[in-house]
Amino acid sequence: MINTAALFSTAFLPGQDGFDTETITGLAEWRLDVPVLFKLLIGAGTQAVAWPIYGDGEDCPCVLAAPMAQAQASWQALSTLMDRPRDAAAIVARGAISSLLAGGQPWLILDCVQLIPHDIGTPEYAAGLDALRAEAHALHAALLRGDKAALAPLLAAGAASPATGYWSATVEAQLADVEELGADALPFLQGLEVMGWEEDALCYAVSAAAEPDVTGLVTPYGRWIVPLSQRYVELGVYYADDGWITFATADAPDAHGVLDLNGTVVLPPSPGALYVISPHLVQQIALDGASRLLRLPDGAPLIDRVDNMCQRDDGLIDIERQTGETNDDDRRNVHGVIDKMGKVIVPPAYCSVQDFGTKKKIAIVSQRVAGRFLFGLINSQGELLAPCQYEAIDCATTSSPPKLRKNLIFAIDAQGLACMLALDGKPAFTPLYPPAHHLRGVAVQSDFLYVVNDGMAWSMDFAGQLLEQFDTVENFKAAIAAQLSEAMGLGKQKPEKQAAKRRSFTPAQILAQADREQLRALAAMLLLGDAALAARCVDITLEELAEDDPEEEYEGDTPEAACFFLLWSTAADALGHGTTLDWKAVDEVPRIAQHIGLPALRDFAWTERKDGDAMADGLAAIAAHLAPHHLRLVNMHGGEDTYYLGVVRAQDAAAFSKAALQATLRPVLL
Repeated sequence: MINTAALFSTAFLPGQDGFDTETITGLAEWRLDVPVLFKLLIGAGTQAVAWPIYGDGEDCPCVLAAPMAQAQASWQALSTLMDRPRDAAAIVARGAISSLLAGGQPWLILDCVQLIPHDIGTPEYAAGLDALRAEAHALHAALLRGDKAALAPLLAAGAASPATGYWSATVEAQLADVEELGADALPFLQGLEVMGWEEDALCYAVSAAAEPDVTGLVTPYGRWIVPLSQRYVELGVYYADDGWITFATADAPDAHGVLDLNGTVVLPPSPGALYVISPHLVQQIALDGASRLLRLPDGAPLIDRVDNMCQRDDGLIDIERQTGETNDDDRRNVHGVIDKMGKVIVPPAYCSVQDFGTKKKIAIVSQRVAGRFLFGLINSQGELLAPCQYEAIDCATTSSPPKLRKNLIFAIDAQGLACMLALDGKPAFTPLYPPAHHLRGVAVQSDFLYVVNDGMAWSMDFAGQLLEQFDTVENFKAAIAAQLSEAMGLGKQKPEKQAAKRRSFTPAQILAQADREQLRALAAMLLLGDAALAARCVDITLEELAEDDPEEEYEGDTPEAACFFLLWSTAADALGHGTTLDWKAVDEVPRIAQHIGLPALRDFAWTERKDGDAMADGLAAIAAHLAPHHLRLVNMHGGEDTYYLGVVRAQDAAAFSKAALQATLRPVLL
């Protein structure tokens, strides 16, 4: 539901005999804010009352009520102070307000529940409601003394504006009732092409036969958020959940601007593309490719040269830019972090910035030093606690915050020696010994480490003191390997199962049975979160199937699996987001950026390659290179001689595996 303020009238208040929510009458509404006129009309005689359409509002005051007679008197007094209307629209608007108030029931109700960011019945909600009442009292007092300065937004207001709101007899009396209705029952939709119901904007997207590319948005109660007369094209309604709609005009389709959910232009069109990042941020990419970050709603520039942005699991936003010249061997991606208001938390100077912890607010960062990725620690104020001089810092995943043990963090320095770091980034002791095992979950325990001293495995406390000698390092590793194998059941012989016969589906069966949402979800993750492009890829794939030979059959355990590799060729190979490699094509690994055209792979080099290395070694090298970029390499169809390679964001890895398995695919994440 869009945060909206609404005015309506009722004959009785909750608790009075005769009260009935079915008899209330809608008067006015305005999205995203409470108009000044709404506050003035509620005025000095307001009282907070319960409102039973809200669960907690049945027992707690949550809306404001005032006698309609007071509101009518306030409107008449305000009208005497207003200048004469300058156009027909203003005359009609003022007449509508006068008529609606005159015909209203005895009580005027202001519903602003959605605009107070607290739960009904909490002290914070009560304080928000009291603040609104105080504002209403102050405006009413200004009206009584004829204070034109205090009433300036209303005296200068046009036909419909943030100061006056939208007034109409068709306005919904209860915000919870705004929903899709049958288009054939709505007179204002007759003669128009209804392109669909946009749930996030609570509007129908419509066009006219004369200009089918021009799109308008209209609510089920007839309010035109985007009139067709504006001749807008390319409406980005998918940003409505963040409070914005991007648009271009038919006369300048390459220039894009931003509307709010009332249809008010907040960012005029300028050449290039726009991508809404959060309710407060938009990325603008000019026609020459130059990009910058702007603040919404005022369009103030915040950061120049932002190539990519993505939401993080910790609620912050990752920003990426490239350093160096186009042909420079040192050209690479650097990452930083901003909050949802655009404030820089970590400047773009690192190869990766992992998530901040919820309590300690510490993140792992990495930098490329002498051809190696080395790691350090940074806090949420952007202060580097530990410089990037560690080969590894312990964490749960490649995007997680550091793992804490007794408020210490296990790390391996650039020389391969084990150490523990305090929360201020300083080593707890001087590193002297390498870890006794390559798995961090083995090398570090809850309160001690396994390290190597003179070829023997020892335990060592978190202060660097050797505790107990165990065995030779080789025997220690062999014992650990045996324990892990037994724990995973690898040492047990399982009876061979007869291979199940694979199913196949015709194009007609796929079109009838395939779960399109599942395919769109898989495609979106393969396209690094671009849901709009993913939906188009799915549509193209299904269109191709509809034109395919009806006798053709595609193998797969489910219709989605049978369709998937057609989708793969559209969404991956054709767009540079994936490739297929034969198991013998080891020499193609160093040229992977020519096969998968992602910025994160442009500087990939297989520096650790040795004679005899197989494809699995090459894929492991690619995966290691992608890890600091918060990306995971995935083989779409494990167990085959051909590798169907793609890349997903680390934050999507679990969801991708789940969705793929539901479609009976067998992806292997590296």
